[in-house]
Amino acid sequence: MVEVQLLQKLCIKNIIKNWSYFIGVENFTLPEQYLLDFLECCVENNEISIIHQVLLTPHLLLDLVETKDFDVTLYTSTRLLVDNNIPIHNEISKIFVEYVAYKKKSGKAQDSSRVIKVCEFLIECGWHKAAGELLDHLYQTMNPLAERNNVLVVLTHLISTNIAECKFTQAKEAFVKASTFYDTLKDRGFNAGLLYAEESYRHYCLSNFAEADDWSGRALLEVNETLDTASCITVLRRTAKVYINTRRFGRAEALIRHAVELAGYFYGTRHPLYADTLQDYGFCLLHLDLVSECVEVYSKAVEIIDEVFGENNIKTAVAHEDLAYATYVYEYNCGDYEKSLEHSNISVRIVNKLLDPDHLLHASTSRLRALILEELAYEEESCKKKDRLLREAQELHNKSLKLCRSVLGEDNIQTARHYGNLGRLYQSMKMYKSAEKMHRRAIRIKESLLGPDNFELALSLGHLASLYNYDMRRPDDALPLYLRSIDIALKMFGPAFSGLEYDYRGLIYLFSTTNQEEESIEYLEKLQDWKNLRDEGAGHPAQGTSLTNDVQTGQSTVEVVKSVIVITSPE
Repeated sequence: MVEVQLLQKLCIKNIIKNWSYFIGVENFTLPEQYLLDFLECCVENNEISIIHQVLLTPHLLLDLVETKDFDVTLYTSTRLLVDNNIPIHNEISKIFVEYVAYKKKSGKAQDSSRVIKVCEFLIECGWHKAAGELLDHLYQTMNPLAERNNVLVVLTHLISTNIAECKFTQAKEAFVKASTFYDTLKDRGFNAGLLYAEESYRHYCLSNFAEADDWSGRALLEVNETLDTASCITVLRRTAKVYINTRRFGRAEALIRHAVELAGYFYGTRHPLYADTLQDYGFCLLHLDLVSECVEVYSKAVEIIDEVFGENNIKTAVAHEDLAYATYVYEYNCGDYEKSLEHSNISVRIVNKLLDPDHLLHASTSRLRALILEELAYEEESCKKKDRLLREAQELHNKSLKLCRSVLGEDNIQTARHYGNLGRLYQSMKMYKSAEKMHRRAIRIKESLLGPDNFELALSLGHLASLYNYDMRRPDDALPLYLRSIDIALKMFGPAFSGLEYDYRGLIYLFSTTNQEEESIEYLEKLQDWKNLRDEGAGHPAQGTSLTNDVQTGQSTVEVVKSVIVITSPE
């Protein structure tokens, strides 16, 4: 066995040494594992030119994409090229557009299934625009009657790429085409789970939460043995996010934990698809008020994505932004924002380098940086420096709000968050009337989209209460807002929820300054009870456990989904 491996290595080194000869051999290739080992050797030896040629040779890349589910070498090879300023994603898209056109023109059989895998590879690398261009061209060349399932797969992926590029109208058009075509098929033989999940996600991004919930439910009903693993994981991830927004936390956690289990089992715990799933798990933990566990999970995702893609990839920017925000929340009480600022800077740097100025990701990265700058301003002793930080934060928040409104519109949860952030900033800048106006806009949008009992709404109620209480001296207006915010938090998270501290402290101040001693003592006692619960680790059952190890539910996917579907009452 050792001799065989040595011989294999010698053969690979010989091919690298004589690459100019081998690349000239028509349809030169190697068995799948040998081809993968060859590429890995090229990466280890920094053979940039050879890697470049291999990835732009259609039949070789078509063979290599067959390995992407169980090995990360193909992903890391692209990092080497991108880090050397080679736009390999655009080049792959272009070469395969030509390849598909040639097949069509020459009348040769179109191997659409394999080209789709190239598109999926581009998507998994975060190159949605390049993938979308290839998918669109492939769709134009396909025969719907002869390739029914592939047509539906292509349209489903077009929904995904258009959402990633914030082209929601085009995403809707792709869905309409797919669903219309799907409905006309008599013998369908196609699992529509991923199609429905992507439509659910489109509505989620647009804050159409009732529609998102409806389509995610349909997607879950499609989960069975005919749905491939990657699609199944996506269905679970998409649905978990929707369930977080509709307050079904138990169901959301069950789905995303199982998605992590599947991704780790089928792809391994160093694969980018596993990291993608961890990011959604972190999102779930953050909304479950498990901030330290969230930071742990996001850190693991960042470690994997940094290793595979490096800094010249938009997925790296998103991963660092997620970790920056979780760290910002975690560090809020201690006032040390060094780590969150570090991750935020990485994210901003990548987004500014890779994306057009009107891309929506600029809004979220700028918003987060503004939040951190605002906190740094609080700690700044120099009035001049403090004013500079606040003015920079104001500029970033206004830029983010303008971009968000232009892409998502006024009545969107993201827009509401930007209004709320501006409200807090204006409060810090002593612009109290402007702050009140921003908070009221945030409350109106959140209540119209999420209903009267959602934590997003409670946050804005608490912020407006704080403004009235501490700065505008309007205790009668602040009191009902505090009480409503507390009521929502207790319903959703229970008495150990971290956010209750700020409302309790606000009420203690309010009652103390209005000479209501009994009520002040009552909330001092509530605050102490809250502290005791936090010290005891009360709250969510997962608190205090390590969540970056392999998650194991002990159930099959179908069993997990059935257990979620049969729950009819909210948690």
